Amino acid sequence: MSTTETTTLPVTTQTEQPTELQKGSIGTSIPRKEDSRLVQGQGVFFDDIRRHGTGYVHFVRSPYAHAKIVSIDVSAALALDGVYGTLTGDEVAIHTDPFFEMSTPPGANIEDYALAVGTTRFMGEPVAAVAAATRELARDAAELVEVEYEPLDVLVDAREAVKNETIMHEEAGSNVVWSGVFDWGDWEGAKAEADHIVKIDELHFHRFSSTPLECAGALVEYERGTGQWTLYCNHQMPGIGAIWMAPALRTPLDKLRFVTHDIGGAFGNKICLHPYYVALCLLARKLGRPIQWTEWRTDQHTANAHGNERWFHDVEVAVKADGTMLGFNVKALDDCGAFPRYEPLGCIIWAQVTPGCYAWRNIRVDFTQVTTNKSPVSPNRGYSRMQHLWLTERIIDIVASELELDPVAVRKLNYVKTEQMPYETPNGCV
Repeated sequence: MSTTETTTLPVTTQTEQPTELQKGSIGTSIPRKEDSRLVQGQGVFFDDIRRHGTGYVHFVRSPYAHAKIVSIDVSAALALDGVYGTLTGDEVAIHTDPFFEMSTPPGANIEDYALAVGTTRFMGEPVAAVAAATRELARDAAELVEVEYEPLDVLVDAREAVKNETIMHEEAGSNVVWSGVFDWGDWEGAKAEADHIVKIDELHFHRFSSTPLECAGALVEYERGTGQWTLYCNHQMPGIGAIWMAPALRTPLDKLRFVTHDIGGAFGNKICLHPYYVALCLLARKLGRPIQWTEWRTDQHTANAHGNERWFHDVEVAVKADGTMLGFNVKALDDCGAFPRYEPLGCIIWAQVTPGCYAWRNIRVDFTQVTTNKSPVSPNRGYSRMQHLWLTERIIDIVASELELDPVAVRKLNYVKTEQMPYETPNGCV
């Protein structure tokens, strides 16, 4: 005999909005859901996953920013007990196609592989990979790989690269991988209306790198029967990674299965991991065993994707006598490192925040991007926008100094005012 117990809950009628709704969404914190699990040590990261017989990978990296690879000898590494195998750029060139670059020609013509093929183009660029029974053994074995280099001329300054006296990528024919002019409003009219034209010869926004608590990495398995790779990884945009990787591996997109759990920070530099992941995929297929790579912190700082370095030249600012700014004209020179990869998005996306919080209506930016012998860039936190927001703030300070005005007062004078709302920026992005 069974019994059914029914509980009737009292019905309440709420006559007033909760305090949170009265306040609205502005200024109201959203409670986090994941903290309890993480602070109790119950998070699951890719490095927590273990597979029997895993080969741990260490990359042999170039000590030169630009050099011809004369030869690579892996025999001493392979002679070590516990070393499972190696991978070199010559093998990569046979078994994969170059990654596509997001840039238009000439940047799109650049050949970019998982490992350096023939030439290294930034310090820390992987030239070979070693897989072994332990991470430490792989690192020791990598020290035994003998690489003969022939150093080449190095370009580390975008101002020199733009001259094209030394060409980094012969297939591109130029170090200039993208250029374009952004012209909003009427700069010439603003210039004619101004009481002062403040000129700034040069400003420089440095290269930088984000530092997540967890370095990059992946555990890769290959199933011979189906030809499918499974990647347990911390790629922050695996869909983008797959789009890059599948054509390079000459495989359909659905043969790449990404599994991501918790990620210990990313900030953008876990987007362009496809070169490393393709190398891991090749090793997993070649050796017939799971392959795992965990980036060392030193490599993360020196060879992972950095944030865009940018020069601003020949800045002209049109200003009224009271400090009202009518607009500015500038030449921007962006350094994307050795390969464009995710670029030239950084050459464009900054326009979303132009001109910041200021009511400037006339802006002209002549933008050029070049390759140099540095680690490639990718979207780091504040991607490409903070360079231009920094530019606007430097303009304010320099103009105030030139006209002997209070920089705080100049800012207040040029802010978008309440009475101007709803307000649309000159390019219509906001």
